[in-house]
Amino acid sequence: MASKKSKKTDHDLIGKIYEAALNPDLWPSFISEFAIRIKAEAGILSFHNVEEMELLFIKSHGRDATLFDKYREYFIKINPYLNVVKEIPYTVFSSTELIDEKKLTETEYYNDWLLPQSIHYHIGAIIFRDSARLAMVDMQRSLKAGAFGTDELEQIKIFEPHLRRALVINQKFWDLLANPAAATTILDNLEIGVIFLDETVRPVYLNRKAEDLTKSGEGVVLRSDGLSTEWPEQAKALKLLAYESVQTGLGKGLSPGGVIRVGILPEALHNVLITPFRTEKNDLGLTGFRICAAVFISSPSQPHAVSVESLKNMFELTSAEARLVSELANGITLEEISDKFEITKNTVRDQLKSIFSKVNTRRQTDLINLVKTSPSALISEGVLIGSSLGGPLDRRKFNDRRSPLRAKAETTPPA
Repeated sequence: MASKKSKKTDHDLIGKIYEAALNPDLWPSFISEFAIRIKAEAGILSFHNVEEMELLFIKSHGRDATLFDKYREYFIKINPYLNVVKEIPYTVFSSTELIDEKKLTETEYYNDWLLPQSIHYHIGAIIFRDSARLAMVDMQRSLKAGAFGTDELEQIKIFEPHLRRALVINQKFWDLLANPAAATTILDNLEIGVIFLDETVRPVYLNRKAEDLTKSGEGVVLRSDGLSTEWPEQAKALKLLAYESVQTGLGKGLSPGGVIRVGILPEALHNVLITPFRTEKNDLGLTGFRICAAVFISSPSQPHAVSVESLKNMFELTSAEARLVSELANGITLEEISDKFEITKNTVRDQLKSIFSKVNTRRQTDLINLVKTSPSALISEGVLIGSSLGGPLDRRKFNDRRSPLRAKAETTPPA
């Protein structure tokens, strides 16, 4: 059984992850403390475009940051780990499992890049991956320090889901912090419901889509005790997930949140992602209360006005391909798309084949589900902002979007 001291340390480290999600300058602090935890000598958090071999983002501890320009210019192109990591089916990895040590030491990458920095062993986790991009945390040791073991792998597994959630939060809420005066307008233009929970697990803010979805009665509803649903077993699971996420946001829990489907009819299911939330600006200027968790709701029954530009960025599609995906997500048939845009059916089918190849799927239904029913995928890719906000970003008073059900109550575990 873990000691109280180790649990407190876990809480502190997890808290740093969620703080860094909204302030990337804090990543080195987390990496530094995590390095101490697993006896690593250095570590990085990086985001690569593996198709173009570009380094999009990097934060590090124990590495000479002035050398990263050399990595961008040349060494990224001969990094043998990138081709291996982007193909492995699992998320937590150790370098000794990826590449034969003898073969590695014979490479230019090892001798001219890793060895001069005293790097030999790696351990880490893939926290985002699609056909073009790869984000991962990579902790490192010298040959003298020895290989990482199973204990260190278990530590990576504990923190990996929180790192995934942090990326979701960063992609979706960074714009809000950068432009807080427009926060309400930005949230109300999302094609997905957003609810913020306070420390009592009560909703303190709903965007326009969340208001519509919770009033439908088909999935998530608001009751006097917070989030619920018409189906007792689902309500119990939903409340527990919300409670655990809030506890993590308060620095008292270890849960990374999760995804749950609410409802009975397939065409009316609510797909709900709940994630812990933690930031110095903990009310985003919206609620007046401390925000401890964020809830994202999508429903197949709701229209999805997905931005064509966002789909292009999400899947590396052409404008025509992204337009096709947007139409399919809203129930338009291939024949109707052909007529609407005055292109041949063969052209539409060729575009669809190209899309399948790029998103790594073979069926139209899988493609539509990817766009419509996966809150985590949609959020992490930032495809939820409409293509136009329709004018100046004038902020409405936050009282208009506060939950009427917010009650001052003691935080207690759900039944």
